[in-house]
Amino acid sequence: MSSFGETYAIPGVYRRPAERAEGFPRLRTDIAGFVGVAGVRHVGEAVAVDDWKSYVTAFRRDDFGNPVPAPAGSVLDGAVRDFFANGGRRLWIVNVAARLDEIDPQKLLNMMLGVDAIEPQGLELLLRQDEVSIVAVPELDARITVLRDRGAPEDLPGDPCFGPCVAANPANDRGPASGDQIERSERLFGDGDLLWAQRYLIDRLLRTSWRWIAILTPPPGRAADGAVDWRRALLKGTEGASVAALYWPWLLAQDSPGASVEERSPVGAVAGIYAQVDIAIGPHAAPANRPISGAVGLASEVGDEENALAYDAGVNVLRDFSGIGIQLWGARTLLWQDRGSRGEALSFVNARRCLSAICRSAEVIGQPMTFQPNTAILRIKLHQLMTDYLLRIFADGALKGATPEEAFFVEVPPVPDTPEGQLVCNIGIALAAPAEFIVFRIGRESGVIERAAAA
Repeated sequence: MSSFGETYAIPGVYRRPAERAEGFPRLRTDIAGFVGVAGVRHVGEAVAVDDWKSYVTAFRRDDFGNPVPAPAGSVLDGAVRDFFANGGRRLWIVNVAARLDEIDPQKLLNMMLGVDAIEPQGLELLLRQDEVSIVAVPELDARITVLRDRGAPEDLPGDPCFGPCVAANPANDRGPASGDQIERSERLFGDGDLLWAQRYLIDRLLRTSWRWIAILTPPPGRAADGAVDWRRALLKGTEGASVAALYWPWLLAQDSPGASVEERSPVGAVAGIYAQVDIAIGPHAAPANRPISGAVGLASEVGDEENALAYDAGVNVLRDFSGIGIQLWGARTLLWQDRGSRGEALSFVNARRCLSAICRSAEVIGQPMTFQPNTAILRIKLHQLMTDYLLRIFADGALKGATPEEAFFVEVPPVPDTPEGQLVCNIGIALAAPAEFIVFRIGRESGVIERAAAA
């Protein structure tokens, strides 16, 4: 009989699971949220789905199991598919409308962002879901079918609009149907609307800057210099923001063999990779150097020259490597300004998300202590719990320094040094930035080949 009350009759190696150490459950930071137009079901609701099948059940089936078609022009389905195909495990969907063409585009845009709403809707409803830490609005790239003259040139000068402008968005200018017109698919929101919406999203997330990060992309059809120009326009008049990251170029996707190849925004796939890396390693690991599943090509050709131009400006690039496939090849936030930004840890997505995870966990640790007697024992307990948590973060390699003392500190001032009724905990951390450049030096001396590597 062993000391554990078990009998071992056959010689061998036995594994006995250890009891779980006391502590709080791991806080998930891999959960994403999308805002879009999902069809007639769950309009105005926030619904959580855990895989593609549950999404289809929730939004693409009626109560009797019959198929419900996706709204014409909506891109939400593709973003959801890409999220789960690239490692996502849980996703919140906020459905703002049944169809794209039943609401004025400007009104629809306000609904998606939750602007001037009496009750929370769109983005505001999504941000009320405490689980969500990754945010995207795929429907900013929605398309709509319009009528255009067959013989009309592709690039016409814009309307000078000296008088009252009836419609600023070409999607609203359908014109009379005739035999000389054809249907064309065009973007529902023009560049001006898209730029305003992305700026609004950044400003909204900055109100609670540690809680979320947004995934953005330039409009389709842009080369590397166009993506750089878009980033500059997005941040014009600001010093940047760590709450968002910009990805380029768009993907060419094929959902099944034989299906048509379509141009698709990368936001869904990138959100999936965020979740994949978070689950496998943790939020402190950079969501980069990972293959993109479901993509068969890139909408724009990206070589070393284009990569250098875009990435040096803080645009995260997707690359197509021969023999490897399409990979996510960047992890910089919109806080990145120039090469001098490497000293700012929050210029990198993984450092930004690691800080978010620490802030969220600190909230979870401190919540049970609210209304407890403000004594030295309570302060010692808080100090121990936070120190234990940060030691785990340090052991995972998320912080700088050779020792825990170099990586972080936790201070809980005594009762006389804090305002009455308050328990204050001061935390300092040194976040580690990713090794973006691995340099090998290979030389020959006296017939011996030596190799040295530097990050």
